[in-house]
Amino acid sequence: MSASDDTPPARPTLGGQAVIEGVMIRGSQGTAVCVRKPDGELVCRTEGNARTGRFRNVPILRGIAVLGETMTQGMRAMIWSAQVAAGEEPEEPSKSQVRATTAASLGFVSAFFFLGPAAATRRLERATKHPRLVSALEGLVRVGMLVGYLRAMGRLPQAQRLFGYHGAEHRAIQAYEADEPLEVASLHRFPNAHVRCGTSFLLTTTLISSVVYAVLGPQPMGRRLLSRLALTPIIAGLSYEAIRLASASPNGPWRWLFRPNLALQALTTRDPDEAQMEVALAAVRAALGAGESS
Repeated sequence: MSASDDTPPARPTLGGQAVIEGVMIRGSQGTAVCVRKPDGELVCRTEGNARTGRFRNVPILRGIAVLGETMTQGMRAMIWSAQVAAGEEPEEPSKSQVRATTAASLGFVSAFFFLGPAAATRRLERATKHPRLVSALEGLVRVGMLVGYLRAMGRLPQAQRLFGYHGAEHRAIQAYEADEPLEVASLHRFPNAHVRCGTSFLLTTTLISSVVYAVLGPQPMGRRLLSRLALTPIIAGLSYEAIRLASASPNGPWRWLFRPNLALQALTTRDPDEAQMEVALAAVRAALGAGESS
């Protein structure tokens, strides 16, 4: 037997998100959603992961494919969890319902975070002798809008519950990654922030888009807005690669670049209670079980 035969297989990477009164965990083979019903009972559902096909090993394109699949799964999980949390008999969301909700979400993000700052700074770009500096200002406006939006959301009681489950999800994944027992006591030792968080993705996308748009330079309004929309998938793919690299080298020399991402998560996470941590742990176990049974 060769030395490589003695090497243990790499542990599957987990990702996830908070849902209404619950947590979704995505493993290498399957995804699990666990939600607390109004009577306290815990309900879980699992499903296999679709494959990203020939794009799985192509940089940037794999990020676009994974993002699309993750958004679709996340939207289904959010709709399903809302039904369970309301005490209703859950029904599998229809494809049209998921598509419509996803399209509405993407439309809001594109209009608010990409087109809005581009339109707001266009007049200033025409009036200055340094238009590339305006592109940097557009990035600052975009960051400011992101932070302001998250701060405003964090004031809502429903969002605070969601952010508690977000913190529980991060702690459960970190306990798994550290090979700690999947128990509530273990989760108390971990922070709420995680480098692969969706909040990190939002900020990374915002920063990378600012660089890309600055390279493009000044453009007429129509072309300016069109370029923001057309380049969004590429920017998302670049952001995926950046976060993937950072999480693969957590102690790398440029880890400091992701400190703002971790700091921003203070706006989208809350310290979870033990009941929330129990839900997150159940989702991790279910996702790992789905991988083992597939």
